Amino acid sequence: MKKIIIESLISSEKTAIVENDKLVELLIEENDKSKLVSNIYRGIVKNVKVGLEACFVDIGFEKLAYLPLKKDSNIKSGMDIMVQINKEAVGTKGAKLNLEVSLSGRYLVYIPSNDRITISNRLKDEEERNRLKQLVKSLVKDDSGIIIRTEAAGCSEEELIKDFNELKEKFELINQQFKLGIGPKLLYKDLDFASKYVKDNVNDEVEEIVINDVDKYEEIKDILKNINKDYVNKLKLKENEDVFDLYRIQTQINKSLNKKVWLKNGGYLIIERTEALTVIDVNTGKFTGSGNREDTVYKTNLEACGEIARQLRLRDIGGIIIIDFIDMIKKKNKENLLKTLNLHIQKDKRKSEVLGLTRLGLVEVARRREKNSISEYYLEDCVMCDATMSIKSINYIMDDMEKEISRINAHTCYNNIAVELNPLVFSKIKAKYMEQVNKISEKYQMDICLKENEEISYEKYKIIYSS
Repeated sequence: MKKIIIESLISSEKTAIVENDKLVELLIEENDKSKLVSNIYRGIVKNVKVGLEACFVDIGFEKLAYLPLKKDSNIKSGMDIMVQINKEAVGTKGAKLNLEVSLSGRYLVYIPSNDRITISNRLKDEEERNRLKQLVKSLVKDDSGIIIRTEAAGCSEEELIKDFNELKEKFELINQQFKLGIGPKLLYKDLDFASKYVKDNVNDEVEEIVINDVDKYEEIKDILKNINKDYVNKLKLKENEDVFDLYRIQTQINKSLNKKVWLKNGGYLIIERTEALTVIDVNTGKFTGSGNREDTVYKTNLEACGEIARQLRLRDIGGIIIIDFIDMIKKKNKENLLKTLNLHIQKDKRKSEVLGLTRLGLVEVARRREKNSISEYYLEDCVMCDATMSIKSINYIMDDMEKEISRINAHTCYNNIAVELNPLVFSKIKAKYMEQVNKISEKYQMDICLKENEEISYEKYKIIYSS
């Protein structure tokens, strides 16, 4: 069975997806870096670059956003246009925009500016594909475009009609807002990671949805009511509790930050990340098996396939992945290994592909990169050892500190605390994180005082409290 555990903290909101008590995916949204992809804006064209087939658009951000243009485009400087972000700003580059806006529902994606009806390639059953296409064609009587999502498999005509009508009404409201006033304006904000995941993925297989924040609880409740009123019974509120500790999520996250991952049979993986690619090495470790070497190696490699697919999702590893399985002699075993890996990889909703064996006998996998891996949130380069190893980040320390303060608030009568920190951590928090500290103080009604302590290591802190 599947569980969705949502942890809302001052610094971030995290959504853990658990299958059979195993963490398989973790979505992290930093509250000071809200997701902008899919947001729709009214923008003003500032600079048209004919040679580059692009223009730059003011949508209210510090940096102008970039919009690719077709050769026959009639867009001119000074025009108001409706645009959607399809890639967030990176470094010195502004956000990348799209003129063809789309709105995603549970079963359909609505594209007002075209008239094509397409269907997800992940929906394989030809009979079901034809059924859905015919139903959607009968719905769309104007020139609107529709993408039928994988989640539409098995849904009824009534469900499709409801989804389509809601998306159409939503766009009509957005269009009304576009016509009101002048200048850059946010017209539509897409759901955050947690709400979007629940909207797209809740079904009968989800056993429970656990949330530690009242506001998020009410938001998710409204989403569930709109999908299926019975699903509201799956929702549980554990206000201000450490739900990641309660459901053993944090322990599994900590393990996912290690390079070594143990397999059930005693074998293990070594996962090494570089700027260009990720390398995964499979080892037999403690597993000796009861047969010959080929059987032992084959069994270890097969078990590694499932764990590798899980680790790619969990760590959110994208780009090129090179896997060094243990060498096998039999051709049939090698073929079955690739088939098994491919079966596990295909369960990933992110576009992923097993590209096959290289000349050196390594397996190459490609996985679309959409956002930062979880290690970039939880880890940072060690300042003491010239970045040759990673240590817990300030994000990790701040999250852990908030959860400890929450426990003190819930189980003691203390309302004044001093947090002793390593001088380097103290200076970083003072420089960039005091707004978060103040919000934690307000949330739990605690007076928080930060102090330096040279005897405390970089990753640790000490809390001293008084009434």
